[in-house]
Amino acid sequence: MKLSLPKSSTPLVVACLGVLVAFVMLVYLPLHRSIVAAEEELASQQATLYQEETLLAQIEAHKTECREIEKVTSKWGEVTNSNLHLSQLLGKVSREARQAGTDALRLDPGQVQTMQAVERIPVQLGCRGTFQEIHTLICQIEALPYKLWLERIELAPSDQQKHELNCEMEFAAFIVPVKDSH
Repeated sequence: MKLSLPKSSTPLVVACLGVLVAFVMLVYLPLHRSIVAAEEELASQQATLYQEETLLAQIEAHKTECREIEKVTSKWGEVTNSNLHLSQLLGKVSREARQAGTDALRLDPGQVQTMQAVERIPVQLGCRGTFQEIHTLICQIEALPYKLWLERIELAPSDQQKHELNCEMEFAAFIVPVKDSH
């Protein structure tokens, strides 16, 4: 079946087609493009939002960790003796060595390393004694009222008949500088 239109309706059909093409070109296509662009931006913002949620969780975890670190480091000023001088530390270590029964052969302080809140003083101690005397010395050094970190202990036989050992020990003392103390 063939659709036949009168010749007088041709301008009307052309006008309708023109309006339809104009609508598609001027309204539909620009709106469609802006809708697609808005959908893409929405997807991008949703991805950013998801990343922000994971970042917020990481930030909270770091804040919790920082609070725990601050709790530990806040006690340093309370525990350490802010008036401690290097000579006092070395004198106490030497006294502990004598009390333990060891022969202190060498007591060498290293270069003081100033950090943000504390000073680190490396110390090398060389002594000779029995295993029990050296063990007692190490326990007494660790019991001193300072923050100490034993880094290295080497034991070597010295005298087989006396069952003596040579001990080389490295440790670090951490103190609060006088200028930063309250």
